[in-house]
Amino acid sequence: MKIIKLEKQYLDFARVFIEPFEYRCCLLAQNIRQSSENLYAVVKEEIITGAKDLIGIFNVDKNFLHCFPSFFDKNIEKPDIEELKKLFVEVFKDKNIKCITGEHRTSDFFLKILEGLNYIPKKINLYKTMLLNDEMNPPPEDLSFDDEIKRCTIDNLEELVDLQKNYLEKEVAVPGQIISKLEAIVSLKQILKNQLCYALYSDEEPVAKANTNAIGFNYIQIGGVYTHPLYRKNYYAWHLMYKIAGRISRSRKKTILFVKIQNEPAKRLYKRQGFEEAGDFSISYF
Repeated sequence: MKIIKLEKQYLDFARVFIEPFEYRCCLLAQNIRQSSENLYAVVKEEIITGAKDLIGIFNVDKNFLHCFPSFFDKNIEKPDIEELKKLFVEVFKDKNIKCITGEHRTSDFFLKILEGLNYIPKKINLYKTMLLNDEMNPPPEDLSFDDEIKRCTIDNLEELVDLQKNYLEKEVAVPGQIISKLEAIVSLKQILKNQLCYALYSDEEPVAKANTNAIGFNYIQIGGVYTHPLYRKNYYAWHLMYKIAGRISRSRKKTILFVKIQNEPAKRLYKRQGFEEAGDFSISYF
């Protein structure tokens, strides 16, 4: 068992390997699709002839992304865990990991390795993966005549920054962290350049937003859903998600998202929309 860099000649193998599990690691699939320079694989032997020779795939920079199906699929034989630990001690010891993102049981394995290297997470968010197998159910109420949904571009950056900042403070920030306007601008700029983003305008003011945050081979992940507190209970988020899910469906891909495991009202809402629970997910911040 060894770690190899996923050079271009191995990316087709990586795609075949990850596709059955892509709904659990859409951001990693996006990195494979975009031929990230930080992709690696754990392989069984020196010679790689196909996806069957891969044990797992990971992308390592500040955000560590992973797909090791043997941790969550009982039909896949587990590798030697102690040998795997030794490999990743070497991977992690000279890295500045800020975040681990992926299927929860696998993330827990990597967290224990990092804890042995004195990496202690400041915050761990636990989620349920929600999968939309069919068309999303439409919102139960129509929008008002003065409400409008717009596809956003980089030209909408300034008017959406406050919504993005509030979203980051509510959903992403670790305890005690203050999100600056500059941080919100940087993250929003990446979304507007590389993802789908829609905002709902009421009386020509943006009051809710939603976007994709990962575009894989067969799945697209919705995230960044936020409605200003004064405009909630109007189904604005549902309207935005319905718009994005329709766009995803027309591209012949499926929609996924993550919801915090303790957020029962949100889970019930997503089930009303047509989503089903499809696994456990976590994001750990250092």
